[in-house]
Amino acid sequence: EFPTIEIAPVDPVPVRAAVARLAHGSYDWCVFTSTNGVAEWFHFLAEAGLDARAFVGTRIAAIGAETARALATHGLRADVVPERFVAESLLEALAGEELQGKRVLLARAADSRAVLPDGLGARGALVDDVPLYIARRPAQADSEIVRRLREGTVEIATFSSSSTVRGCIELLGGRELLRGVRIVCIGPITAETARAAGLEVALVSEIHTIEGMIDALQEQLRQSPEGAPVHAGD
Repeated sequence: EFPTIEIAPVDPVPVRAAVARLAHGSYDWCVFTSTNGVAEWFHFLAEAGLDARAFVGTRIAAIGAETARALATHGLRADVVPERFVAESLLEALAGEELQGKRVLLARAADSRAVLPDGLGARGALVDDVPLYIARRPAQADSEIVRRLREGTVEIATFSSSSTVRGCIELLGGRELLRGVRIVCIGPITAETARAAGLEVALVSEIHTIEGMIDALQEQLRQSPEGAPVHAGD
């Protein structure tokens, strides 16, 4: 494991205000984009003495099966989980919903892509884009992993988000140590970030979960054990 991001706190005041609005039934929809977002949101709910009952009357959308499972551990079932676990697919999944004038809580990391708030706003939704946490680069890289990369003993690198791609390259001081390493990405957005950073992506999982990425990698290795890129699912 090579941690490339760490979770840092944000200004709690806007989050606490959003929690109060949810408890008063102000939101028609609440959108979660990650398991970290779910964990942070329920931290603030508990701080206010609230639980899943605060969502009464609010419909819930989740990007990704893992995000939906995280909600389920708190007793919530997402109303909408898109087939592809990216922001664009959620907008497609909500195409049949009337969003004009609806108030939407977007609970996610700071500095996330603008696809969701822009897309929902274009449909007439009133979006509260509330940062719950900051995903930032750790102060220093794991020296053991850096040593192994320099020695060429790392054969595969898996990336589960665009932020892990960016964080990894920043921690390594560039992409040079990843040359010759088979790059595996959880989905197309992560792969796009990796390619933009100059990495050659060998595999993009069709199912955008950790389990899906592992299954796709195992299948690729069965087909190409020596490491020649096979762009299955890309």
